[in-house]
Amino acid sequence: MNAAQIDRLIAGLPATVAEGHRRRINRYAATALRCDERITAHRIELQRALERVDEAAAHDGAVDAADEAIRLAVELDALERLLPRMYSWLRVAVGAVSDDPGLEPFGEGPT
Repeated sequence: MNAAQIDRLIAGLPATVAEGHRRRINRYAATALRCDERITAHRIELQRALERVDEAAAHDGAVDAADEAIRLAVELDALERLLPRMYSWLRVAVGAVSDDPGLEPFGEGPT
């Protein structure tokens, strides 16, 4: 899902949606978008960190650079695993108030 798809999904909400439910949907959408932004940023930074490992290895100092690359890779992995769950919660929340129920939830979503 991308920002335009999320916007279309939210734009299709009936006007009669309760304010509390609409806020929940907006929270899921904002969190999914931010997660996607962070994934993009982490991929770029991880590539740079790996280049620093390569440069540091030439001087026998790759440990700190490698540790930073590992930290970024772990964060990226967590974000990439989280994003489909956020999309699922968003689709289910929208489906609860629309004609299209969407997909079944992925994991337990917050209420």
